[in-house]
Amino acid sequence: IMDEYWAQHKSLQSVPIYYASALAKKCLQVYSTYIGMMNPRIQQQYKVSNPFEFQYVFNLRSRQQFSDCGPSVIFASPGMLQNGLSR
Repeated sequence: IMDEYWAQHKSLQSVPIYYASALAKKCLQVYSTYIGMMNPRIQQQYKVSNPFEFQYVFNLRSRQQFSDCGPSVIFASPGMLQNGLSR
């Protein structure tokens, strides 16, 4: 949803979007691998472009990868907000 919204609003494209979850990255890889198990709508979309690869949403592997030099959007699990990246 965020990737599509960013694609439609050029003024937001300079604001990076990150997800801080190794598990989410692994899940996206599994979904891409087993695309044949998805519903027909997703399979048709995959023929055009991989719905699990994003243009504006990136995996944030560590705090060192993050450059805090302006606005950004970070998706993180509650545990990552309590003890992880937010600290």
